[in-house]
Amino acid sequence: MNSRKKAVSLVVFFAGVLVMIILVFGTVWIGQNGKKDTESAVRSVSLLYLNELTERREQVVADNLKDKIKVIETALELMTADDLSDMQHLQAYQAKMKRLFKLEKFAFVNADGLIYTSLGTFGDIDQYHFDYLSLAGPEISIKQSGNAEKKVIIAVPVNMVFAEKKLTVCFMEIDMKEMLKSVSMGTQDNGATFCNLYTAEGFALSNTVLGGLAVEDNLLKAIQNAELDPGYSHESMRSDFKEGKSGEISFSYSGIRETLSYTPVEGTNWLLTYLIRESVISDSISPISKGIIRRGVLHSILMVAVLLGIFAFIIRQNKKTAKLVMEKETADAENRVKQEEMGRRIALQEKLLAREKKQEEQNRLITALASDYRSVYYLDLDRDEGVCYQAHDD
Repeated sequence: MNSRKKAVSLVVFFAGVLVMIILVFGTVWIGQNGKKDTESAVRSVSLLYLNELTERREQVVADNLKDKIKVIETALELMTADDLSDMQHLQAYQAKMKRLFKLEKFAFVNADGLIYTSLGTFGDIDQYHFDYLSLAGPEISIKQSGNAEKKVIIAVPVNMVFAEKKLTVCFMEIDMKEMLKSVSMGTQDNGATFCNLYTAEGFALSNTVLGGLAVEDNLLKAIQNAELDPGYSHESMRSDFKEGKSGEISFSYSGIRETLSYTPVEGTNWLLTYLIRESVISDSISPISKGIIRRGVLHSILMVAVLLGIFAFIIRQNKKTAKLVMEKETADAENRVKQEEMGRRIALQEKLLAREKKQEEQNRLITALASDYRSVYYLDLDRDEGVCYQAHDD
């Protein structure tokens, strides 16, 4: 009986421990899976967010460049024959257009490659990437000489004569910083997202690669040194840049997880990129996930403590019940022994009384017979014995 009770107690104890382990580790496991699912959801939302932002920002940049082209066209429409009469009138016209449209440079190029500006003529046409002899439509390019700041060059073809020389191109020059500022490039959302422009070769127009995190001066080289997520490749991104295609790529650079979305800018060989640092978002979500796991574990521990308390109460009650049962069985056994002893005494007493009564009856019978007979005998035929109760000498 005791061994069975001990076995039941051990089973209950180990069942409680098993329940505690299942609850605690189950909570941790669910929390970890929830964290992974959250990170996966964050990544999916990030891609949607990035693609939408990239397309909108590209439209802003493209519209801004189109507006610049319209500025040149408007300026040319304002030009009169007197403005081409001599150098003084031409320079005055150019200075007026610069002030009117807040341009850094407004110039013309003739068929010999000579550049006419409001400050004079220059022969540094080799620093410009447009073809002044065969330009067929608006063209946007980048100018950078030495360590000087990058300049955005917007050129359109023209057909006019000045000083007996054919003018073939009219172009404006804009400082790159002003241009990027006008389309709100840079960092947003507390360092979580970065917007930038790159050439098809991977060079940043803002001189900042991967939001300033990369040590390389070229995006494609930086991505080549990064650890890409499964399903992405350096060759695919390089091909997209070369062919002017949209896409995205997820990678880890210096231990920081990032996702980059890119799309070509209409009318240029540039690509606008939006970078989101998933680690920044994950770091914000991580305390929440850890808090959920911690509260879940505490809740599980509390539940286990309650269950253990219940098990302990049940075991204690079982012990009390067993003790009461044992005491009752002992009392019942003692009562049975007493009752049996009492029964034996009563039976013996009844036997003695019966014998005494029988003896009295015999005595009365003998006394009655003795008055009528000389001799009285008691014969026990079963035992073949006899007793003489009254005898004479003769």
